[in-house]
Parts: sequence; structure tokens; C-alpha cells
Amino acid sequence: MPKPNKSMKANARRALKIRSALPRSQKGMTPVGLARANQFAKGENVSIKTVKRTYSYLSRAKAYYKPGSKTAGTQAYLGWGGDAGLRWARKILGK
Repeated sequence: MPKPNKSMKANARRALKIRSALPRSQKGMTPVGLARANQFAKGENVSIKTVKRTYSYLSRAKAYYKPGSKTAGTQAYLGWGGDAGLRWARKILGK
């Protein structure tokens, strides 16, 4: 089972840190995204199904990522591993 790499873990931790410092009305991430951020931040093994979902989500969500911002889209993108997560998923899936 694949494990997130160091950059993904750092991105997920950054997303959780941003999220925790904001008022409730500005917190990003769905329950699934929040679970994924926690899973990646801890460096837990994931299934191939999760790798596929990561690739699918990050491929679509890049448009909402604003480097240096604290927007909900940035929180979510980083929570799923960010650019490092997209590269990781592509490599595992051979895309």
C-alpha cells in the first residue's frame, strides 16, 4: 500500500494549520478532504482507490489553489497533498 511522501505530509500539515487558525466561517475542506488531510499528515498507508481519488480530485482542484492564500480552495488542495500529491498519484497510476 502506498504512503504519502514528505512533501505531501508537509502540505497536509500546512492545510490543517491554516484551517485551525481561521474562524469557522473561513474553514475549508469537506469531511472527506479533512479525513484525507489528517491521513496524509500522519503518513498513513492508503489504498489504490484513495490514490485514484487523490489524482481525480487534485486534477480538478488545481484551479482553486492560490499559493500563499488561506482560501478554502487552497486549504483543500494542500490537504490532499498539493502539487506533490498530484505527482505522487500520477507516478503510482502511471499517468
